[in-house]
Amino acid sequence: MDILIAPLNQSQCDDVAALEEICFGRDAWPREEFTELLETYRESPNFRGQIWVALQEPNRELVGYAALEVSSLGEAELTNLAVAPPSRQQGVGRLLTTFVVNVCQERGVSLLWLRVRKSNIQAVKFYETCEFTVRGEFRDYYEDPSEDALILARELTSGI
Repeated sequence: MDILIAPLNQSQCDDVAALEEICFGRDAWPREEFTELLETYRESPNFRGQIWVALQEPNRELVGYAALEVSSLGEAELTNLAVAPPSRQQGVGRLLTTFVVNVCQERGVSLLWLRVRKSNIQAVKFYETCEFTVRGEFRDYYEDPSEDALILARELTSGI
């Protein structure tokens, strides 16, 4: 599978929001969240984050995306990672995660963290294979159904 990773643009927000709905259901971000984040990231004088899409060549079909938010504390949150169901188990999630880790290292981020539903054992195992470790829990983070989030993190070394 030949995959291109590129920054999300406004014209792709409908497709990303549709994938978000498929992957996260009631927890999905609305389309407006993506457009507002793009605007915020574009207007910021410093790198605050980015959303990247994974496009399968040669047709540039959306097969996944990743969203990153960077704090001024030298930390970053992988806020969302989604892979289209037909493209799962083909390395797309790992490719996106590795890409985000590399961006963080290039920018001197020392800690990358994320939240995942406690019951999402498959996701937890995936992130553990990407060198993330469980650091704690966020009680009642998710709604409908109410569920705790596990907080996973990965220490990073600077690529600078």
